Amino acid sequence: MMLDLAREHGLEGVVAKRADSTYRPGRRSPSWIKTPIRNNTEAIVIGWVDGTGTARNGVGSLLLGTYDDRRLVYIGPVGTGFTTADRRALRQQLASIERTTSPLAAAAPAQEARGAHWVEPRLVGDVEYREYTGGGLRHPSWKGLRDDKTSDEVDMPGLH
Repeated sequence: MMLDLAREHGLEGVVAKRADSTYRPGRRSPSWIKTPIRNNTEAIVIGWVDGTGTARNGVGSLLLGTYDDRRLVYIGPVGTGFTTADRRALRQQLASIERTTSPLAAAAPAQEARGAHWVEPRLVGDVEYREYTGGGLRHPSWKGLRDDKTSDEVDMPGLH
């Protein structure tokens, strides 16, 4: 009920605490638990950045887009939520639809697009996130590819 109220009022989430706990400045306590509101959206995979370290030979992060008035726009990267096997399988799948230029209507931020491998905007994924700021997803986490949606059915986060 509290999470529903927090969502209704546009809050970030709920903090619950034991009634007998005390506040400890600068320290986390297991007696205080933060439960953030998480949302889901579909996103179009528009590219990837190579992985490093244990993610080498796989996807480090995916670059995501969506349609806004029939224009493909950038909504940010997602770099968490993958297993090592997911990273490698995605890279192989994406390599088969790689292209030399960005499919976006306007350029992605240079820092996020550095080293990008662009792909045809065909694949749709499910992404969990905390908030969409208009410039990108906050705290996104990859949940997997969707085969029940086509890229032209994907709209801005929060509109479905």
